[in-house]
Amino acid sequence: MNRTPDMIRIPRSAPWLPPSLLTGPEEIRFRYRPCEAVRKGLHHGQRRRASAWCEQHRIVTLSSRPGRWKNATTPYLAGIMDASFHPAVRRIVICAAPQTGKSESVYNCIAVAIDQDPGPVLMVYPDEKTSDDNCADRIQPMIRKSPRLRSYMTGIEDDIGKKGIKLVHMPIYFGWARSASSLANKPCKYAVNDETDKYPETTGRKETTPILLTQARLTTYIGQEKHWLLSTPTVENGPIWKEYLGAQVRFDYWVACPFCRTRQQMVFAQIKWRHQQTPAADGRCHSEDPERIEAEGLAWYECPHCGAAWNEYDRDLAVRGGGWRERVEADPETDPAPPPGLGLEECLKRKRPAKIAFHIPSWLSTFVPFGKVAASFLRGLGDIQEFKDFCNKHKAEPWRPTVVSKSQAEVLAARCDLPPQTVPERAIALTAGVDVQQHGFWFAVRAWAPDLTSWLVHYGFLATWEDVERLLFETAYPAAVDGGRPMRIFRACVDTGGSRKFKDMTMTEETYFWLIKNRGRGGVALWGTKGSSTPLPGMLSLGKGIVSTPSGKSLPGVIRLLSVDTAKAKDQYHFRLKLASREDTRDLPGAAFLHDGVGLDYVAQILAEEKQADDKGREIWVNVHGRPNHLLDADCLAGACVEMEFPGGGLRLIADRLAAVSAIKPERNRNRMLSRGVE
Repeated sequence: MNRTPDMIRIPRSAPWLPPSLLTGPEEIRFRYRPCEAVRKGLHHGQRRRASAWCEQHRIVTLSSRPGRWKNATTPYLAGIMDASFHPAVRRIVICAAPQTGKSESVYNCIAVAIDQDPGPVLMVYPDEKTSDDNCADRIQPMIRKSPRLRSYMTGIEDDIGKKGIKLVHMPIYFGWARSASSLANKPCKYAVNDETDKYPETTGRKETTPILLTQARLTTYIGQEKHWLLSTPTVENGPIWKEYLGAQVRFDYWVACPFCRTRQQMVFAQIKWRHQQTPAADGRCHSEDPERIEAEGLAWYECPHCGAAWNEYDRDLAVRGGGWRERVEADPETDPAPPPGLGLEECLKRKRPAKIAFHIPSWLSTFVPFGKVAASFLRGLGDIQEFKDFCNKHKAEPWRPTVVSKSQAEVLAARCDLPPQTVPERAIALTAGVDVQQHGFWFAVRAWAPDLTSWLVHYGFLATWEDVERLLFETAYPAAVDGGRPMRIFRACVDTGGSRKFKDMTMTEETYFWLIKNRGRGGVALWGTKGSSTPLPGMLSLGKGIVSTPSGKSLPGVIRLLSVDTAKAKDQYHFRLKLASREDTRDLPGAAFLHDGVGLDYVAQILAEEKQADDKGREIWVNVHGRPNHLLDADCLAGACVEMEFPGGGLRLIADRLAAVSAIKPERNRNRMLSRGVE
């Protein structure tokens, strides 16, 4: 059969021709107009690469750079899209930072599948609202704005909805991880699990994980299926990191220095920033001001081979000249700089892996300036939550908890030469935490500098409420420097948990009455707290007004309690204590020092709890030694008083007001380490 652009000529010798046509005239002409799908198939010829198809047919809508798709904007995504349609590849894992285009790359793959290799699609999101929003704001506009994809629409209004899209030749289903019914009875050729680390552990009481349920939908198309899993990582036992480690081949993106042309993998250690050399008003050289570094763009990337300093434009050139390479696992002690592995295409050709994974840190993205990365790192030096954010959202790595002190020597190494019950010169506020027990009260008082560096000023045990009142409302701690003004406690948190003390009253009820009686006294911001039974988005959450006790007794006023995420508070405390206990980090903002009189009585309670993994792999704090941990709780409550979620704002608000009134005198370094051993 010969084919011309205008005519298809069929010879009479074709065995399938009916006899009636063979007895007719020598030439019979029929005019036939194929449908749109057939015409596209006739003109397609060989399939195009996914990245090339996107540049011709994909229109981006919800973006800071709308319009026709350009691979040059995010060059690292082109390789991911092309590799997704390799015949051997079945499962594609994308472990990436936000703002790197990971979701758009998968949407592009779905667009290519619609046009070149159609089949049912299942898109799975963490919750129903996210599913509906992505359908309405991302997938529907992607189809409507592209003339190529729009031609596959049926024209029937009911075929386009929030829960699914029906095209002429294939459906697109939308589901969410908390609904087993939205993931059931849908045989699919393509599946997408988006933001997997936000999924619940199981879809329902009787169901397995959302990822396994999604995978089961692909069984009908075994050998043809494509399954994308993408997310920003959270913790090591999170779904995306486990999928990433389980891949047969993992790829890193190698760039080419625009100055020396050396191929290299960009790492955070090469992001540099300017260091201030002249002392500020407080007498210190603030070499690391995250707000200024981010606002003024004071960071750059330094090529380790030629020493050239890249700005963001140079970074974009380096990324455009780069490509994906197989990760070569090596021993860092014997081979600190392992050679690059095979390129993406060569690796797929030789190894033909079924499951591949890609890792994308934020600094590869043209949308992320170096100053933002550096500022996130610096904020995390004194705040464990900020440091988690840096690991997840910039390094695209899970948070690894290595902040817990495990020995008496480690805790005592955080001591400095500050005498007990003395306020250091740099302090601008004192906070207190009180842990209420049936037969007394444990307390801790901390002094805070504007950069959240802190010093344990006083700790101990009090027998009565009157003793607590004298501590919080009457005690003034002398300054460490001659001529300095004594300082009173500014804020205090009092734990409201407790067992029954009297026949008709629990410690919780007694604490409620005491808080209402003393609030506002002595100018102290006094708050009752309770431990949160579930993780909180931050460290603190302000509850609703309470007018009666748990047993039904009416209160003389309304009281609102602060819920404290105790796990986060203990993480934060040990993180800051670790900074103060090491010589190379004790000058960083946020270090938590101990006064020189701290002894083993304090250390024993601080080390009473250890962090362990439960049967589901989640890390929890456990009192493995069965000894008191009241000083740990009290010190954590004192630290909660300076968090930004605290009613009235965090400590930095106070620091800004004080800085506007007067400058602080230059100080002598009082953070000298006393001992690394045990008394």
